[in-house]
Amino acid sequence: MNKKRIKKRDRIKRLLEKNKDLFKCPVCNEAMFMDNYSLTCNSGHNFDLARKGYLNLLLSGNPPVYSRELFEARHEVCKAGFYTPLIEEMAKIIVDYRKAIDQEKECILDAGCGEGSHIYSLSQILKGEQDYTYFEEKLKYTCFKEEQNCTYIGVDISRDSINIAARNDADIIWCVADLARLPFQDRRFDVVLNILSPASYSEFERILKDQGIVIKVVPGSSYLKELREMLYRVEKHTEYSNSRVIEYFKDKLNLEDIRNIRYAFRFSKELLPYLIKMTPLSWGVNSKSLADIYWQDISSITVDLTLLIGSKK
Repeated sequence: MNKKRIKKRDRIKRLLEKNKDLFKCPVCNEAMFMDNYSLTCNSGHNFDLARKGYLNLLLSGNPPVYSRELFEARHEVCKAGFYTPLIEEMAKIIVDYRKAIDQEKECILDAGCGEGSHIYSLSQILKGEQDYTYFEEKLKYTCFKEEQNCTYIGVDISRDSINIAARNDADIIWCVADLARLPFQDRRFDVVLNILSPASYSEFERILKDQGIVIKVVPGSSYLKELREMLYRVEKHTEYSNSRVIEYFKDKLNLEDIRNIRYAFRFSKELLPYLIKMTPLSWGVNSKSLADIYWQDISSITVDLTLLIGSKK
């Protein structure tokens, strides 16, 4: 049956029933099960599946760090292909990981998924539903039926971001939850993604399988350098080093590999306002300075990212 004929809420309900063993109650840590359209535990703690097809497992209404406007802007930038080389590189890492592990089932978590574009695009590549020419050869190594045997979950503390993420038609489980208190059982995930987001390494280690991997993405020294230079016009503000982040990662996990991606992304003038809105770099910059930037002759922005691949110690 065509999945589009089934209401999204019903599809996600079936997906949750199939993967209920992944979850633990965020209140009492008990195992959970589906009861109609609710994820519940034996102590009676219930978490309803929203009509849009996501779960809110956050216990307290934390004030949002990022605005809905920021997430909407990032969504537009991602749709334009700003992070496509990054997504392709992560897909290659996961395909090679599959070859090495040779298993029949896989769970991938995007911890701090924001508005969901990264894990959505990754799932489409791994399913072979998006045409990425130089990744074509690697797809031969995908050794199991993706739709049946790979579960994707995106988690973020922002309800606004998960609302946006849940708008797509993909079979991805979206959750509002705290990274410092993830509502998942121990040793359930093969891959944990942490892309340009704060990390909770103790939780990552807890939920990761013994042979699992963490893929963390951090900015390189030249990330968005043109934008930083325009926003601040002061040299000390444009300098950035990720060395402390890398050292901290190595302290918490075994660093298995480190990869760098750097490219120039060419974009239209219409995309520039979204690029400025999506980054906290613009916070505190007065409106006149931002307005001046919109008239600058900028045709490309540097994307400089470091991928850290780690395993449990």
